[in-house]
Amino acid sequence: MDRIDSGTPSGFRDTLPADAAMRQRMANRIAGVFERFGFAPIDTPALERPEVLTGGDESFSKNIYRARITEDDEPLALRFDLTVPLARFVAAHSQDLQFPFLRYHIGKVWRGEHAQAGRYREFVQCDVDIVGAKTMLADAQIIAVMYAVFSELGLADRVRIRISNRKVLNGLAEFLQFDAERTPQVLRAIDKLDKQPWEAIASELSNKVGLDAQQIDAVQEFISLTADTPEALLDQASALLKFGAQSERGIAELRELIAHLDAFDIPRSAWTLDLAVARGLGYYTGTVFETTLLALPQYGSVCSGGRYDNLVTRFSPMELSGVGTSVGIDRLIAALDELGLLERDAAPAKVAVLNFEPTASHTAAGIAADLRASGISTALYLGNEETLKGQLSWAVKGGFPYVVIMGASEHERGVVQLKDMAARTQSEISLSELAARLSA
Repeated sequence: MDRIDSGTPSGFRDTLPADAAMRQRMANRIAGVFERFGFAPIDTPALERPEVLTGGDESFSKNIYRARITEDDEPLALRFDLTVPLARFVAAHSQDLQFPFLRYHIGKVWRGEHAQAGRYREFVQCDVDIVGAKTMLADAQIIAVMYAVFSELGLADRVRIRISNRKVLNGLAEFLQFDAERTPQVLRAIDKLDKQPWEAIASELSNKVGLDAQQIDAVQEFISLTADTPEALLDQASALLKFGAQSERGIAELRELIAHLDAFDIPRSAWTLDLAVARGLGYYTGTVFETTLLALPQYGSVCSGGRYDNLVTRFSPMELSGVGTSVGIDRLIAALDELGLLERDAAPAKVAVLNFEPTASHTAAGIAADLRASGISTALYLGNEETLKGQLSWAVKGGFPYVVIMGASEHERGVVQLKDMAARTQSEISLSELAARLSA
């Protein structure tokens, strides 16, 4: 028979047990931080109607995966993020929710993008959002959650949260006197600054957006502003943009945000104002933020988000402000792996019970059951290898910290040999004391 290629499509991956366990542990720790801040979990379908994801805009730029069983079925599409489905969810279940609504959602999303290091077409996002709060205190709380997540993961001093505001950036049209409809193109070009040199950005602003040389120079001057303090940077931005109503609102919001971040006791070394942060998605309306690993900026943002005040109105007449962030756990893991900061625990259980003595087979099963009942993760050997040496080889390869051995002699005396694999020691212990010893 012809064999089918067992490889995965480009941009998709299989996950081996040690990596899957590591990702699950990280997701659990992140979820624990979310819950500590009072956020509740939800779930939404992987498939949505295309118009839900695109907002009815046929020119929507995301490469969405389409799905349909037959030509006569309703067209569907895989979600590309967890924020747009949240807006639909809120509109559909508003009668059952309490506002402000604090939710988190951990799940897979799909994007038909070019696959590269740390960027896949299928990946897991860990989202946290506040819906129904207009106050900048909500924006500050989301940033506080971001800082708490990276503190929980031991990365607080290895990342930097970069903060901007779309109102400030939207004010560029007013300042530079170009058609406001070009603003999304300008922001998408600026958003590539981490990945492309300024020359490439300037070329796009000229050839694709249609800005003249003077306007392009002004954009470069704006995104290059630096100062010793965030307040001084905002003073410079305000002086440069001059009397622009929209940009002044954004600058005022950033000043308020800074005060809230100080109130949350988030060290200023953990974040910075970076007016070049634009975020490519068009639904952001205010604060935007991205988090990069200081040692690996080429991986891009590992946690990003912002404020979106109009997204729910796609689905409902309700006016509900929203702000949230998303941790890209797969990209984060890939970056940490490159830095050598990941610890993989290959063992699926803490204890392996060997099963090589035919007369003790039922006793071995009982030992495994008793240890599990005591809350100790335990694997019982179920393979075809019948020798102690062969089963020990299985235990070593599996990385089990402890191995329980029972031969004919041990079975007769009601004892086992407990092998500490790390210390390379072995001791005889009665069956009645085994669970207590391993628990200790």
